[in-house]
Amino acid sequence: MMIRYIWGITSGFRGRITISATAGIARVITGLIFVALSKRAVDLATGDATGNLVLCVAGLVCALMVELICAAIGNRTTELSEADMKNSIQKRLFTHLMSTKWNGNEKYHSGEVLSRLTEDCRVAAECLCQTVPTAMIATVQLVGAYFFLWYFSPLLAITLIVILPLFFFAGKVFFRKMKVLTRRIRDIESRLQEKMQESLQHRILLLTCRQTLRTIDAISALHHSRYSIIRRRTNITMYSRTAVIAGFESGYLAAFLWGIHGLYNGTISFGMMTAYLQLAGQIQRPLAELARLLPGLIQSHTAFSRISEIERMPVEEESSESEMPGNLTPLGISFHDVSFSYPGKETPVMSKFNHIFAPGSKTAIMGETGAGKSTLLRMILALLTPQEGEIDIFSGSGEDVTAMPVSSATRGQIVYVPQGNSLLSGTIRYNLRTAKPDATEEEMRAALHDAAADFVFDLKFGLETTCGEHGDGLSEGQAQRIAIARGLLRPGAILLLDEISAALDEETEKQLMQRLSQRTGLNTILFVTHRPGVIPFCDDILRI
Repeated sequence: MMIRYIWGITSGFRGRITISATAGIARVITGLIFVALSKRAVDLATGDATGNLVLCVAGLVCALMVELICAAIGNRTTELSEADMKNSIQKRLFTHLMSTKWNGNEKYHSGEVLSRLTEDCRVAAECLCQTVPTAMIATVQLVGAYFFLWYFSPLLAITLIVILPLFFFAGKVFFRKMKVLTRRIRDIESRLQEKMQESLQHRILLLTCRQTLRTIDAISALHHSRYSIIRRRTNITMYSRTAVIAGFESGYLAAFLWGIHGLYNGTISFGMMTAYLQLAGQIQRPLAELARLLPGLIQSHTAFSRISEIERMPVEEESSESEMPGNLTPLGISFHDVSFSYPGKETPVMSKFNHIFAPGSKTAIMGETGAGKSTLLRMILALLTPQEGEIDIFSGSGEDVTAMPVSSATRGQIVYVPQGNSLLSGTIRYNLRTAKPDATEEEMRAALHDAAADFVFDLKFGLETTCGEHGDGLSEGQAQRIAIARGLLRPGAILLLDEISAALDEETEKQLMQRLSQRTGLNTILFVTHRPGVIPFCDDILRI
């Protein structure tokens, strides 16, 4: 299953990965040719062979140039492929996250998700574009050098093969333990990301509660835990690598002593001795490379596992485009025997709820905190699905009624302004055009006026005023009114306004409600509110 998943990720990159591997393999083959030419050159120089030494040296130079060219092609392709693949995996994961079904209880903390989007995506791209081609190249080099050595001396080749069981044994013994430790390290790093992200977002709260030192201590404890596990993993890696390297060095020493013995007995030439040592190195290097890659492969397996967990999260069902009339036609909303409870909660938020919001009506939805006011809006938006009952958006009246169940498609008929500060980092203009990218200056000015946000034009930079994270630089009431203006720029027959006047004084609230009433004659408006000043501007009151 994991192999199939990884294969899917490589779509569009297999050609470039193949080029990287091919360039490396060509470099390996050229290196073996260099070994043969080196033996020949030494034999010619010592008089053990006859021929053209200059031509042999020219061949060595050509082989070296080919190696350099192959290395340059391979390195460039690898670097660019890795950067492109990281972007591709991040985009794939981000796209999936943006379409996942929301149930009111997110499975992963945003810091955890960001950790997977950044570090895990980087590790996955590095594995596919660097580690996999390197492993292929090392394998080809190992096999090629070994058979080359077998051609020159089968007995020496048999002697060196004894290090291979040691290599595989070390990998098998430590692989599982390192896999577990790597997963624990990544989980702690995700918790660190969560803690630091939340602490920075709520820095003022922590300062005023005098919890700064406690927060730093908590982060330090996570640092200590991460270091302890990394130390354990490093020790295991050191033991396995030391064992393998000991085998490599023994093999190289065996080749050296074998050559010395041959020279002493006069059974081999100096050129053959040179070939032995180079081939021993060519066998030693890929084995060392494969041993070095082992921790990276384990880390990559963890990264792919964490990424695939995100991609297994269920997404919203695709709905066909809404055939409801445009926003010039009033639309109503009907609830019929709707029951809903959040996952893991025994007490239902709604039970057999029935209500009709008539087309063009204005309703104040009031009730205690936690009664289900915001939940009602989220069900209209099809973010939450009731366990029982039906919610429809309809137009017309009497027998001439067109109705459609709420879904992701019907959101095109809805304008939603959530409670609290929902501004994005960027200018006021950028925030407004999030709702309507082609909004004109006149449209933005009209929306700001209707949202009682004319103060924007008294700011030094007007629409170019920068809003910091969560609207930093603006008061809560100012940020709230800009968010309302942003919502008003979106076309839609139904307006869902959640506590939009919570941060406003009574005079500003009255001005806002008057302007909304004048602007939205054809709109159906639902005000979730606890403010009595909203009631005079509504046709109906729904108490939950």
